[in-house]
Amino acid sequence: MKTFNLSEATIFPDLNKKEAQDLELSRDALQLNTLKYKHFRAALKFPEQDQMHQLMLSMTNLSEDDIGELTPNDAAGISGIVFDAMKKYMELGQEIVKGMEG
Repeated sequence: MKTFNLSEATIFPDLNKKEAQDLELSRDALQLNTLKYKHFRAALKFPEQDQMHQLMLSMTNLSEDDIGELTPNDAAGISGIVFDAMKKYMELGQEIVKGMEG
């Protein structure tokens, strides 16, 4: 797991409830899950414009409501981490295709 430091302390009510924390607990960091192949496969079931969002949900364990509490800076930071993982996943796919063609 990786820790993502939030740019400003944020309350995530659903996550607090899920973790049996005080509902008003304000967090300055989130624990991020490592994206795995299964996460990418699951995201492909959604329209392309929703895939990044689905991967962000998988990575953060945040609910739909809680992810909306992220500041634009924090959402962009997490999106960047997801994008880097997606890029590696796509590069692997391209290498596999090249290997099959050659």
